[in-house]
Amino acid sequence: MSSSQLKAEGNTLYVAKKFKEASKKYTEAIQASDEAVDPKGLAVLYANRAACSLALKSSIEWLVYMDACDDANKATKLDPGYAKAWARLASANEASTSPTSRTSQSQVFWKRALDALPKSDLSESEKAQKSQYKAAYEAAVAAAERIKKNPPTLGVNDHAVQMEAGRMPWEIATAMLPILQGETVPNPLMVGSSVRLELVFFVVHQLNGTHRLGSSTAHTKSAIVDLTNAILRDDRVFHIANSDFFTRYNMQVTMEITMFKPWVSAGPTVVIREALERQRSAGWASARPAVSVTVRLWIMRGYMDSCVRGRHDVCVELTKRALEVLRGLREHWMLEPKENRGTVFEKSFMFGVQRLYVDALRQLNGKERSPEQLEELLQESDLLLQEMDQEPHLQEPSDPGFINSFFVYPRATAYACVSASSSRHPVLKVACSNKGYYYAEKAALASGQDEKELLRKSAIEYLNAAAELPVDDEKHPWFLNVALQKMLPSYSYKLREILEVMERIRTVTPLAQAIWESSQLGSAGIWETIEGVAEQEEEWRAMLEDGHITLNSVVAQREVLQGGQRLNAQVWMN
Repeated sequence: MSSSQLKAEGNTLYVAKKFKEASKKYTEAIQASDEAVDPKGLAVLYANRAACSLALKSSIEWLVYMDACDDANKATKLDPGYAKAWARLASANEASTSPTSRTSQSQVFWKRALDALPKSDLSESEKAQKSQYKAAYEAAVAAAERIKKNPPTLGVNDHAVQMEAGRMPWEIATAMLPILQGETVPNPLMVGSSVRLELVFFVVHQLNGTHRLGSSTAHTKSAIVDLTNAILRDDRVFHIANSDFFTRYNMQVTMEITMFKPWVSAGPTVVIREALERQRSAGWASARPAVSVTVRLWIMRGYMDSCVRGRHDVCVELTKRALEVLRGLREHWMLEPKENRGTVFEKSFMFGVQRLYVDALRQLNGKERSPEQLEELLQESDLLLQEMDQEPHLQEPSDPGFINSFFVYPRATAYACVSASSSRHPVLKVACSNKGYYYAEKAALASGQDEKELLRKSAIEYLNAAAELPVDDEKHPWFLNVALQKMLPSYSYKLREILEVMERIRTVTPLAQAIWESSQLGSAGIWETIEGVAEQEEEWRAMLEDGHITLNSVVAQREVLQGGQRLNAQVWMN
């Protein structure tokens, strides 16, 4: 079938609002076209496919916006005088970039759209276009003025910066480190301490990156590297202390785009293809930083949209794209040394990105409750664990926190996750990981023995997650607590096993609370919740001493209705 026939079919589907099908037809038409013979016709096809992408925004918004930018950009290059292509590039840009970038770039694109229209003797449709483009251009100019006067800042509900007043965890860790280092007899509980190995080190990346944002110093090029490294090391360190953060961040992004020529609007397929071409034609010095900045900007955009705006779908899409590029190019550059291809292709870096991806998937599922997303969450968690099992990491790296950041925390994230039904507090709902969450969510839809078995599996995964973490990490006692809450209604555990978990919670909580009392989770009330466990343990040990129960008694906790109120009741089976 010819390109013109495929285009006609695509037009018919577009008019019928079958945008996915129309996009496929335009893709076939593009493949059947010859740029040398009809560049303007090819420009129309790219612009039409961009229109399909924009029309699909309600269902797969962040996937299609970047593709729309890529197609519209190609259309403007093929035919610089094509007004609709410039207009679609402006629309896609406004939907897919940061506020500062979108206003500055969209002004240019809308102006180019206006300039591409005839100066006189306009048809009725061209008059309508001119009116639309002029209004959009004026709106972009006005938006730029508003942002210039009032740079975007985080609001009070932005949980990325919500921490209780007082010393930050890394400040406490810094003060504790000399004490730990001076111990003549190391405390066996503190082996792998998050103080000793983690907090003091990863905060340097955050501080360096923040200080260098928008700077004109020779080290400015490492600002985005430091910030993404901080997030991958442990995203709890990410906080925004200055009101001009976004202004300086956008300056930094513009600077790095100018310096390294990353792919700003292209999707993974285009990035992989053009990165290979750039490496062959311009060498590693050009390709390596371009790929690194592309991937890191996706990571930053996804993370900030997730934690600041609650747009977990953006984080899922952009981290997924980052992984697609990293995996695709790694296959081609497998035998290249690290100094050529860059740090982003190291397995440890990819584990960090996978951790962000599965966590974003879990948060998105908690918001949308999609069975398909839940199954994808389990598959991706299992994939992360399998890949980590295949990767030897016995050689101690120079950075003491490396193992924690890129092996311990990703494994813990894959194993566990707080069920969305386990807390009314939004921060506690997101303080989690995955496989435990998966089984808890499945249990909520089951009944009878199936429900009990799923709860038992959930408890096992939470216990696995806790075992992966340093004992003074706040999530260690919290995951133990969540495991306990799954053990009790499962009718699967004897009192001996229950008390072992309770004792462990009581033992490690003071170690973690000393550092993390003012963290997000701490501010959300996890320490008060865990205090209730100690009280319950004391009560059951008293019952054990009095002979009312034995260590082999099976304890189960379930809700009962009493006096119009739902109360927790214990059931003992000897």
